[in-house]
Amino acid sequence: MNAKNVIILAHSIGGVYAFQVRDKVKNLKAFVGIEPTDREIILNPPQEKAYLERNKNETISEKFIHQKIFDLFSETEAKTFWQTTEKNEAHFNDQDDQHIMNAMKKDVFWFNQDKWNDSIPTIIITEKYRMSEYERSEYFNQNSESKIIPMGTFHYIQWEYPHEIADILISLSK
Repeated sequence: MNAKNVIILAHSIGGVYAFQVRDKVKNLKAFVGIEPTDREIILNPPQEKAYLERNKNETISEKFIHQKIFDLFSETEAKTFWQTTEKNEAHFNDQDDQHIMNAMKKDVFWFNQDKWNDSIPTIIITEKYRMSEYERSEYFNQNSESKIIPMGTFHYIQWEYPHEIADILISLSK
């Protein structure tokens, strides 16, 4: 492909993959991360109250997403979507999660100290309580256009603020 400008948009664990392919992308103009998984959150999770409280409130975000799906799709499509999600979730258990974490930690990404190159602006969209974490992260750099934007009330910010995120992408593409 011969795209003139490429913007990588990644959410959660997708940030790890984006980080690893960034040097292979030609004409990379910017990186936008929606709470991209960083080394600190996996290897040394912050123990501040806001982090511990947030983990308790996952049912709120699940209800929000459930409602959004039923708002966006027909009832039949929404039920199928939700049932598929629940079925996929049922395949995983705590032991599977531990295997995934162990495999993930063997990846070189977790052990190097690379940061995103200063020549590419990085925009991090995150809940307010995580801003300091991302300032320390491998994603944030010294590019004058890089910034951390506080937004959202749970990890799936793109479900809460799709239009605002689209506006960020559009402004970067100009």
